[in-house]
Amino acid sequence: VISALHFVYAWAQLDTVNALFFTYLLRCDGPGTCGYQYNFYFALIATLVFARAAAAMKLEGRLTKWNRESAALMIKAFSMNTGWAWASYCKTAITDAGTYVAFDPMWSYLLCVAFAWMAISFVHRSLVVELRAWDRHCRAEAESCELILH
Repeated sequence: VISALHFVYAWAQLDTVNALFFTYLLRCDGPGTCGYQYNFYFALIATLVFARAAAAMKLEGRLTKWNRESAALMIKAFSMNTGWAWASYCKTAITDAGTYVAFDPMWSYLLCVAFAWMAISFVHRSLVVELRAWDRHCRAEAESCELILH
């Protein structure tokens, strides 16, 4: 039940944040009508704020199962909202680029997908390399302390 709930919770959270940023502060109808510049600012702010909030929530010790599940629910919502914010930016940027260049928007979407795939692959590989280095370091430390890891 919690797995299905995080999608609905994230959607409600994004609607609230969108209403605050785009409708209230910028007087737009929504992310699609504000332009790619404001969508970029929103995505950047959402990334920074949600990453900081998620990191703070992970550090807090939760005693009850209810509190642990609610923290996990919010952290999943933060990550989904960050992705949706960047997707909204990409959509408005591609739409805006289509007004200046006469070509099929499908090619813009394919270019964005290719770029995102390469960027995610690079970041994933970097993280895997760091994880392997950390594992080697931990094993070396354990061996130097005469601890055996199984």
